[in-house]
Amino acid sequence: MKAALGRYYNVQSPVHALDPRVKIHLLIILIVGAFLAHSFMGLALLVIVALVAVRVSHVPVSFVLRAIAPFVIMFVIPLAFNMFFQSSGEVLFSWGALTLTSGGLYNATFATVRLVVLFLFATLFTLSTSPIEICDATDYLLAPFSRFGFPSHEVAMMMSIALRFIPTLQEEFGDIRKAQLSRGATFDEGGPIRRLKGVFPLIVPLFASSIRHAEGLAYAMESRCYARGEHRTHYHELRTRPADWIVLACVLVVDVAVCFI
Repeated sequence: MKAALGRYYNVQSPVHALDPRVKIHLLIILIVGAFLAHSFMGLALLVIVALVAVRVSHVPVSFVLRAIAPFVIMFVIPLAFNMFFQSSGEVLFSWGALTLTSGGLYNATFATVRLVVLFLFATLFTLSTSPIEICDATDYLLAPFSRFGFPSHEVAMMMSIALRFIPTLQEEFGDIRKAQLSRGATFDEGGPIRRLKGVFPLIVPLFASSIRHAEGLAYAMESRCYARGEHRTHYHELRTRPADWIVLACVLVVDVAVCFI
């Protein structure tokens, strides 16, 4: 099974057809809306927007869940810390130094739902926007800073390359792990020190593979006469359509509604 994190899901849909520059603005607006939400009703409105976007994008829900799955630990740890280390409201459970209160449970659940919403929007953005589109859109949005010497094209190129190689390195990590398991390696036995040592047979080959990929990419770019700082045109010119402005206006209305709920 291929890794879903950072992978572009190539289908025809209204979400895929949106201008990538507009999609970057939409992502920023929705992230700001998630941080400005003060109630579960506001977050519920954002969740509805995310579910509608997933439906319209024609990306299977299972594929979206697979992309979010690697971040489950990032949801669990803040949930546990907020539940047992915030003492406000009525005490619901107490065991030694651990105390669960109604306020802690509410804040922990609210923070976790907010984090899930953020990752859901970011995942949908990468699934519906190709690395080339992300590179072109980022290059366009950062172009005004190039007047001050900021390497906008190089930054956009690095971002697109990083997104492109996330699923590749994930797959190679899985292959290396299976190869080490077939040789009798164990990664979930013993104490913390032994488990930490067991990570090295995975990290070292993966690090070597990353260097090999970087070297191959450098040779490919050099053979195509790539040079930084040169003015470049784009094969696909980005065009903003009326539908892009309509979607942007609708999301702005949703953001205002989230702030006032």
